[in-house]
Amino acid sequence: MNIPVGALIEVADVLLENEITNNITGTNEEEDELVIEVQYEKEQREAIHQIEDIIADYEEEEDEDEEDEDEEDDK
Repeated sequence: MNIPVGALIEVADVLLENEITNNITGTNEEEDELVIEVQYEKEQREAIHQIEDIIADYEEEEDEDEEDEDEEDDK
């Protein structure tokens, strides 16, 4: 699972609150991401979906910010 650095605190909170086993396996400096491996039980699936939503929301916000910057540059 690739976690954008900007969403790391929020994702870490969900992992800790739900006691989801995780290991840092690497980084992606080009994309500013931390790569983690997670192990979870069936009853923890909702927390994983919550993490996926956090990441998706973060990426959408980043895309919108980039579009806004591009529009300002075009002026």
